[in-house]
Amino acid sequence: MLHLSERGSPQTAEQEGYKNKTPPPPSEKPSQERRVRIGEATAGGGLQDGKGGGGGGGGELVAAGRRVDGEISFKMDSRVLDCSICFEPLKPPIYQCEVGHAVCFRCRGKLCNTCPSCSRAIGHCRCFALEQMVNAIKMPCSNANYGCDKIIAYYQKETHENACMYAPCFCPEDGCSFIGSTGSLLNHFVTEHKWSQTNFHYNKALKISVKRHSRFTLLVGEDMSMFLLLNIFAHIGNALSLLCIRPNESGSSVSSKMSAVQRAEGDKGRYVFQMDPHVASSSLNGGVQLGRFFLLVPPDLVDESTDELTVNIRIDTIESASSDH
Repeated sequence: MLHLSERGSPQTAEQEGYKNKTPPPPSEKPSQERRVRIGEATAGGGLQDGKGGGGGGGGELVAAGRRVDGEISFKMDSRVLDCSICFEPLKPPIYQCEVGHAVCFRCRGKLCNTCPSCSRAIGHCRCFALEQMVNAIKMPCSNANYGCDKIIAYYQKETHENACMYAPCFCPEDGCSFIGSTGSLLNHFVTEHKWSQTNFHYNKALKISVKRHSRFTLLVGEDMSMFLLLNIFAHIGNALSLLCIRPNESGSSVSSKMSAVQRAEGDKGRYVFQMDPHVASSSLNGGVQLGRFFLLVPPDLVDESTDELTVNIRIDTIESASSDH
């Protein structure tokens, strides 16, 4: 959805005499605010009531004189909203040369204040009309179908979607095409594939049993974050790897420790140990694979009576650098 606001003045309307237009009802004033919309959702922008207020949201702006806003739908070439030099979305501050060619603030400094289109000086001249337009153009997140109801500025769309918690994740089961948010994916695992989830607490050890030929074990943290313990069976043993199921790295970082032990009578037993300093995140798009850090459990550590591996696992939260200050 693109959403644009603009306001005409009463004086201009009177001078033009509303040429070729139907006069407004007597109860309405000539001043008006037009909002341009693409899509089904709306959001306001531009000046409000002539007081210099910032853009609004939710499609609730009312023009001066309490005129009801009109809305139209149209298509726009998004390239007109991008910088002609770096092709990134334009966002304030936007500068222009003496002729009127616009460049973003990043490119202005790289061009030595010289317009690449006409070689005229760029200087410190701002293009406020274009800044108002890009601030007024709003659109829904691409993950709206998965639950995100955010309406964001066009130039903020990529940044938002790279960190959007509603971005879809994928089912790793062979032949399954399910795509959905992490919440719906958890429900899909339990109801459709009959996976049993193992709940755990961060920073505490957990002992679980893993079938030798079971590919996936689902772990769910106290914050409802999902972790997948991947089990790859081979003749040299079982390779175990842990990953976090989420669309991006915007959440908290975690580390993990895993070990497998088999104690024999009369000795201290044998064990294998592995530590992952930073558990990777994945939306599972394209399937799953072993990470850089994995635990290789030799066949003689498998309990032959149950055909299971006994695995000790601990998932620890990593304190961010900002929290240390």
